[in-house]
Amino acid sequence: MTAAVVLVAILAVGIAIALLPTTPSMNFTVDKVNSRCSAGASLSCTVALEPKPGYTATVSLVKSVQINGTIPSTTNVKMSGKEILIMASVPLPAEHCPPDIGCSLPPPTAAQVVFFLTDGTTVSAVIGATNGE
Repeated sequence: MTAAVVLVAILAVGIAIALLPTTPSMNFTVDKVNSRCSAGASLSCTVALEPKPGYTATVSLVKSVQINGTIPSTTNVKMSGKEILIMASVPLPAEHCPPDIGCSLPPPTAAQVVFFLTDGTTVSAVIGATNGE
């Protein structure tokens, strides 16, 4: 009985922490012209974070990434000029596609991407297949 109470308390604290609002970054925006996501066997995104004027970006500022709420299976962070360029992908669930009727669900055409920065802030955007649309 005591173990069940402790487990419920731990779960409640975990859920409460997960629901805490994040603070949007005042130092970065997503460069939607240079950002895109596409689907194949996985959902792959390339996103450019553009620093606001007067702010210097470094790759070490990116703490973690989520695509549609999932931590990517692969992530590569590098500088491209003054922008931070993040390339990440998450696996898509396998779908059985009968040959006579095809797949019931098309692959996603956009993704919700969230970047968690080392200063405790976040940058997020919905990124599509072309020009961030």
